[in-house]
Amino acid sequence: MEVTLRDPVYPGRVASYDSGLRLFLNQEAYFFSSKESKRRFLADPTRYSGPLTDPVTQKRFQPTPRSPRVDFRGRTYFFESDLTKRQFQTTPTTYYVRRET
Repeated sequence: MEVTLRDPVYPGRVASYDSGLRLFLNQEAYFFSSKESKRRFLADPTRYSGPLTDPVTQKRFQPTPRSPRVDFRGRTYFFESDLTKRQFQTTPTTYYVRRET
C-alpha cells in the first residue's frame, strides 16, 4: 500500500517527506510541497492545521487565532485554555513530546 501525503495549504499538491518541508505543531506533523507553502502555513497555522491535541489535557480542539500559544524548543504549541497554557509553562518538559525534526 502506498501512502500519498497532501499539502495542507494546497491539498491538490503532493507533499514531500523532506525534513526541510516538515513542521511539528503540538503533537501533529505537517508535510509541505514547497518552502512557499510552509511559509504560508506558518503565517496562519490555525487556518490550515485542523484539530490539535492540547499537550496538557490530551484533548482534541480546533485552535483559533486567539488560542493561547507558547513557543518551546523551537516549536509552537497551542492550548485549549489559558489554564493549560500556564500548566505547560510551569513544567514544559513534563508535556514536551520529542519528535525528529
